[in-house]
Amino acid sequence: MTQLVCRGYRCTHTNLIEAHVVPRGFAKDVRGAHTHNLLISLEKMSEIQLGIYDADILCASCDGKLGDLDDYAVGICFPSEHTIRPDGLFEMLKVDGDKFATFILSVLWRASITSRREFAKVALGAYEDDARDVIFGAKPLSAMPEYQLLVGRYRRSPASYTMPAKMTTALIGWYLALGGFRILASLDPTQLLPRSHRPSSMAMIV
Repeated sequence: MTQLVCRGYRCTHTNLIEAHVVPRGFAKDVRGAHTHNLLISLEKMSEIQLGIYDADILCASCDGKLGDLDDYAVGICFPSEHTIRPDGLFEMLKVDGDKFATFILSVLWRASITSRREFAKVALGAYEDDARDVIFGAKPLSAMPEYQLLVGRYRRSPASYTMPAKMTTALIGWYLALGGFRILASLDPTQLLPRSHRPSSMAMIV
């Protein structure tokens, strides 16, 4: 039997843990005072604790490194300080757009490397190694100019989240919902947005 090795950047550890693909913090918020969360698909509905994990992808050290991104994103997606502008846009100041974009990339990367069937349609392909290098700090986010992010806010924040789902349009990308945000992430070099809308210059989330 082949010994599984951590998929983190230049990591050779073989002592792997139950690493969640979508951070547990989102599942905790959804669960609230209830005993279980519900995992809902087109096929069935079942009870689940704190989201879907894979015990074959990361060691504790590498999972902890991504945990720093996870903690930041939970704080962003469940905001206490925000304003609604006169034009109706939802505005958050002092948001590190690069860090939030790197977090979303980390979710897509975890979904891409896992063998869990719930994420079978998330595959970063040739970008998988580059994404790993970015989320573990070996490369800057600017090393992936094909990666683009659009973030919208639901008017009523639902107590739910969704797994990344592949776009059904010509655009190569995925969408997901987290803590009241609707997120579209694209890895399509043929359809680049104007520079001001790319993750590295995102100053606010609307």
